[in-house]
Amino acid sequence: MNIINHNSSVALTSMSYKYYGLVSVALLLTGLWFVVWQWPQGKHMTFSQHVARHKSATIYYFFLFAATLPLLNIFFISWFVPHFQLSLWFTVFAVAASLLQIACTVIPELPGWRTAWHQALAGASALLLLPLPGMLACSSHVPTVGRLLAGFALLTMMGIVAFAIRANAKHTQNILVAQVVYFAAFFVPILFISYL
Repeated sequence: MNIINHNSSVALTSMSYKYYGLVSVALLLTGLWFVVWQWPQGKHMTFSQHVARHKSATIYYFFLFAATLPLLNIFFISWFVPHFQLSLWFTVFAVAASLLQIACTVIPELPGWRTAWHQALAGASALLLLPLPGMLACSSHVPTVGRLLAGFALLTMMGIVAFAIRANAKHTQNILVAQVVYFAAFFVPILFISYL
């Protein structure tokens, strides 16, 4: 009887982690919308560039990611990866991308050495996300529609990377739109697979 109760308790606890992903993404989207609304700079600037010129904005930006990304990784580690029997590499890439994203918020994208460091950390973080939809697209434990959506997400993300390299990111008028599409492409299959 104790074994049954223990197993039920573990299953219930694991299930509660399922919704950490949804909460994390909702908070992150709301927080990024607030960035664009509170510190508007236009579509030719990234989220980081929107906040770089205001000390209060850079502090807010750091705490936004420091609060939401650990929740997202708890979701990945405690529910998503075990539930869909994904490789340990999914967790490694997700955690590494999150740590680099938080690190880049500590160095605002201001002129001089800070721009180079910020862009290197942010770029590495974004590139570390690329294998994740690929892993979902190749997993036999993910429903077929989810695999197709993940494959489309991967192609979209790769297209945006190619666009950013070709346009030299700094000189494109729609870099914010490209950034939004890149991260939407990453999150949509995960949310679809998890909650629909």
